[in-house]
Amino acid sequence: MKSSPSRPRKANSLASLPPWLTPTLIPILALGLRLYRLADANLWWDEALAIWAVRKGLAGVTLWTAGDVHPPLYFWSLWGWVQLLGESPFAMRSLSVLFGVLTVAAVYALGKLIAGQTLGNLAALLTALSRFHVWWSQEMRMYILAGLLGVLSLFFFLRWLRGERDEPSAGDAALRPKRDLLLYALCAAGSLYTIFLMGALVLVQNLVVLLVLVVPGMGVRRGRVLLRWVLAQLAILAVLALWMAVSWERMPTWSVASPMGPLSLARLYATLLTTGVSVDIGRYTWAVVYPLVVCLLGAGCLVAHWRRRRRIAVQTALDGLTLLLSCTLTAALVYAATMPRSLFYTPHIEARYFLPFAPAFWLLLAWAVLLIGARWRWIGWGVGVTVVGLFALFLPGHYEDRFRRDTLETMTRAIVSQAEPSDGLILDSGSRYPMFLYDYERIAPDAWRPEMHTVSIAEESLTAEQVDADLTAYAVDHERIWLAEVDANLSDAERIVAAWLEGHLQVVLRHHYGPNTLTLYAADGAAPTLANASYTLGLQSQPIADGHLLSLEQPADRVPPEQSIYATLLWDPAPSVPVTLSLVNDRGQVLMSRSGLAAQGVATRQQFDFPVYAATPADGYDLVLSVGGEQIALESLRIAGTESLPEPREQVIPLDYRVDERMQLLGYSLEPGYVPLRPGDTLDLYLYWATETKPTRDLTVFCHLLGQAHNPKTQGPVWAGHDSAPADGGYPTSQWLVGDTIVDHHPLIIDPDAPAGSYQIEVGMYTWPDAARLPITERSGEPLGDHIILDWTVDVVR
Repeated sequence: MKSSPSRPRKANSLASLPPWLTPTLIPILALGLRLYRLADANLWWDEALAIWAVRKGLAGVTLWTAGDVHPPLYFWSLWGWVQLLGESPFAMRSLSVLFGVLTVAAVYALGKLIAGQTLGNLAALLTALSRFHVWWSQEMRMYILAGLLGVLSLFFFLRWLRGERDEPSAGDAALRPKRDLLLYALCAAGSLYTIFLMGALVLVQNLVVLLVLVVPGMGVRRGRVLLRWVLAQLAILAVLALWMAVSWERMPTWSVASPMGPLSLARLYATLLTTGVSVDIGRYTWAVVYPLVVCLLGAGCLVAHWRRRRRIAVQTALDGLTLLLSCTLTAALVYAATMPRSLFYTPHIEARYFLPFAPAFWLLLAWAVLLIGARWRWIGWGVGVTVVGLFALFLPGHYEDRFRRDTLETMTRAIVSQAEPSDGLILDSGSRYPMFLYDYERIAPDAWRPEMHTVSIAEESLTAEQVDADLTAYAVDHERIWLAEVDANLSDAERIVAAWLEGHLQVVLRHHYGPNTLTLYAADGAAPTLANASYTLGLQSQPIADGHLLSLEQPADRVPPEQSIYATLLWDPAPSVPVTLSLVNDRGQVLMSRSGLAAQGVATRQQFDFPVYAATPADGYDLVLSVGGEQIALESLRIAGTESLPEPREQVIPLDYRVDERMQLLGYSLEPGYVPLRPGDTLDLYLYWATETKPTRDLTVFCHLLGQAHNPKTQGPVWAGHDSAPADGGYPTSQWLVGDTIVDHHPLIIDPDAPAGSYQIEVGMYTWPDAARLPITERSGEPLGDHIILDWTVDVVR
């Protein structure tokens, strides 16, 4: 029999979206969103582990996967992709981009099958714009492939059901259901070969078939459907059994499960589906509720339509039920999979586990919009625009923190460029070794490097006995030992390895790279040189002063806050005079400078660190080298993602004081203004600073609320205080630019025990760590002491 109409249609319904919104343009949009800033993020542990695995070769990664917690299909795909495109982050992640764009196309095909091209377009657009889907389309993990295969399995599954419900036909039409069922089985088996959690979707499809077989009036030949379906499931099980035969004895049994209540899980899942956000989800309840209300309203429109016609469209019911179970029952099964058990791996809940089942919800949401539009045309358009706008609203947040941080690349370059044949390398990182190895083996691939040695590759804490036994034997064969501490706190929080080496050898080099540290130990105490002749240099070399600059190494071209710029000069020979490296903006202003004298007359590395703080001015900068009166602009970079300082407040009270003869205190403002305050209230003080000459050191600002009574807590008259570097430590004085006004906020929280009365505010600066206050003068030069009292009285009442 012919299938019933899949959805109601009206002449004034949302019959089509704008002409430009075609099945071609939406995947192009999806591609652009997934390629944007694709490489602008460091490989995290799971990604690094994936590339470490595929470096073993096809056979090696297959055997390794058999002893892991995931099946091999994604790793096979990544192995082949790497052979074609290489190991750059962009190249490797582009495989996930491909799977993500294909998923958008598959969602379009599934939506068109269910309710026509309009549903296909809208569902594909939501998938293309989904922050959740873009996020995992830019990660080198298997979940995006599982999602693609899951959507394809739903497409061929529902098309097969349609074929079984049609009247028998001859020729190619009669073979189509068989082909669809075969393609379904291939996709379902592929999804299980990607991640075992996809068994939840296969279970949903079995439940739908069971419903078709037991409910009257489904319009199928039950015997034929049962036979074909059982054969398809046996084929899937047979394919899966091949892998289980290989992996059963190797697959580990261990648990990292942590409890999460079902309501918390439901809230996390709903937030991911609509916003793609997995932290602080309590802030986004409004964004979660709205799409759910749209779905309920769409379901109500469908029920009302059925009641008017007094019959249920069977295929529409099957489609809706399949999608509903595919995004709800699957989540419940994921939750069940995280319950503690004694067989195989038991994970804790992760956002990525829900990704393969998310497209079913986006299809339901798009379908609800169309159903609303079929009943109320302009309301439907409004709902559709707001739903698309909601998805678009949250998408930019995904890119905000995508920066490639130089935490390991300069470290590994320092080792490879200065390594000598007798050197050893110890990696103290517990299980984080794949992250180090990715950069270490990729930097100058043809250059010789010491083989990595690890005391432990687990996250179990090291013991002094274990370290002593291991390093005593290791040190016999090496005159110098490099120690790379990468997330060493995971297994060596007490730094037992470093303590052993410092007790037996001399420290001749030490650099910090964020939380990681590189140290070179040598028995003779000699500083390292550029000893590795096969190390590949970067820039074209050039003479300067009496030295010769071989290269500047500065891997990160966009630097975020709370990250340092590690700029390294490679000399052969180094000049005999000190060199200065500066960050200069487009206006010619120096943000930071670092100076030093390299090892004269030898080939050497000279590293300068430039910290970027929360409010360091976001701008483009040149790295400018100055040596003996000569200057060379070497490379450009951009500081991005930092905070803007507060805007000037209203009613600024002008001042004209000098602190340390460099800094100018131009004025201040207070919020609230002239109103009485109570103990526990906050008085917001804004100071306005400038500098006449570039400061050379970092200073701390102090602001105190002074009363007439003695405060036993502060042992003085201070009843509120706030001491910090400007911008709460986000913009140190050594980075101030001449000509800029710095708005510096200091919240003063009045002590709850403060007595009623009149209070004054004192302000000044001091150096750290000696806490020596700096002298303050009038513009004329008249000294005022080491602090000033603002001309403002604060009244505190009780």
